[in-house]
Amino acid sequence: MSSPPFPLRTERLTLRLHEPRDRDALLSYYGDPKVARFLLEGPWDEATTSTKLAERIARTGLDSPARALALVVELEGRVIGDVALWVTDETGAKGEIGWVFHPDAEGHGYATEAAAAVLQLAFERYGLHRVEAQMDARNVGSASLCARIGMLREGLRRRDWWSKGEWTDSLMYAALATDQPRDHGDAIVVSAVTLRDADGRVLTVRKRGTSTFMQPGGKPDPGESPEACALREVREELALDLAPRLLELTGVYRTAAANETGRPLIATVFSHPHLSAESTPDVAPAAEIEEVRWLDPREPMPDDTAPLLRLLLTP
Repeated sequence: MSSPPFPLRTERLTLRLHEPRDRDALLSYYGDPKVARFLLEGPWDEATTSTKLAERIARTGLDSPARALALVVELEGRVIGDVALWVTDETGAKGEIGWVFHPDAEGHGYATEAAAAVLQLAFERYGLHRVEAQMDARNVGSASLCARIGMLREGLRRRDWWSKGEWTDSLMYAALATDQPRDHGDAIVVSAVTLRDADGRVLTVRKRGTSTFMQPGGKPDPGESPEACALREVREELALDLAPRLLELTGVYRTAAANETGRPLIATVFSHPHLSAESTPDVAPAAEIEEVRWLDPREPMPDDTAPLLRLLLTP
């Protein structure tokens, strides 16, 4: 995995890791009873703020010991809120996102801009399969924000949480990695499959009329799911019928397109053990594939390796 992309900058905001100097800024809104109304805890005091800040400073990424990421959100150098992301299962495939913002920052789209950036980070950097958001059902603002960043409402749990002296309803929103690639401007959307042999080599293909080696895969047909696209492309390109139940999601990645200069690529990447029983098994190219080559990730990567494959195989 590449080095952490922090600070993370959006059109108007800077998202960075927490620092000791953020104490007063956090207290200024977490200490507000109106802000704390729908949170799990009451308003913070100075002692609570110091404790919470120390915990957040340790949350530097999902790949850190804390398995969590806590970012403050700055507008022109001033902290206006924070966004958090954390892992919720042992495999690291599922996570949860949350946010809190100063009342003065409301009404300008800052929370939406920041939360959307962290949700994208969850899928494209950390490779999460699913991200959830849970909230008090009376928190209309957070529910609306979930909808704006593409999360779908999955249910209402009635009187399921005891909070501040009363049973409260909870809303559940979620987004899947496979939801994301459908609306990304001029990006090329594809599915790709990583096929390894018994020694860990990766099967790569070169399409006719191109010079770059990549994983088998391609663009989905209209209405086709990423999984169905991946299975179909491997069948067409290599005449291999993969067992659907063994197809595992690796993640959704954004990088440069290999064969269309200047355009971004968004790839839903899967792995499959179909060729893992022997070393460099013979695989015949079909359809538009002109050449097949096994790539050993332990050796220097050839110059003609596609950007997506470099991203996946670079430690």
